[in-house]
Amino acid sequence: MTTHAPADVFEAMHDLLHVYRAHMVRTMAAIHPDLTHNEVRALMFVGRHPGTTQRELVAHSGADKAQVARMVAVLQDKGWLESAPNTEDKRSRCLRLSAQGTALHAALRNARRDVAASLLAGCDKATRGQLLALLAQVRRQVDAAGNVE
Repeated sequence: MTTHAPADVFEAMHDLLHVYRAHMVRTMAAIHPDLTHNEVRALMFVGRHPGTTQRELVAHSGADKAQVARMVAVLQDKGWLESAPNTEDKRSRCLRLSAQGTALHAALRNARRDVAASLLAGCDKATRGQLLALLAQVRRQVDAAGNVE
């Protein structure tokens, strides 16, 4: 019987995410060659959370405020992101996808779905559900231990 050290689990997750990211980088380059990985993450987050603030984007991305501010400015310059005053906090602005950003977000979302489906083609629905449940269990344990950034 083979025993696996806890670190083996995270090494396997790291390897899998590396393969997924490599596929996504190639796919994203085909959609728009100037997109960076962090820009994709930001666009996807804003697309899922319209009206999000820059502070929330900082928290989600793990990047520092200055990096996110520069990236938001670039995304606005490219015409993919818009900002409006935050009615709840006048010191911040709410971010939304522009019409061009919405179209790009849809293309990115579809590409992510297709890449994920391709990589998981050998896993049936029950296996995917089991994997999601196990990952959620690990996440809850990590959160409960306070080992979250």
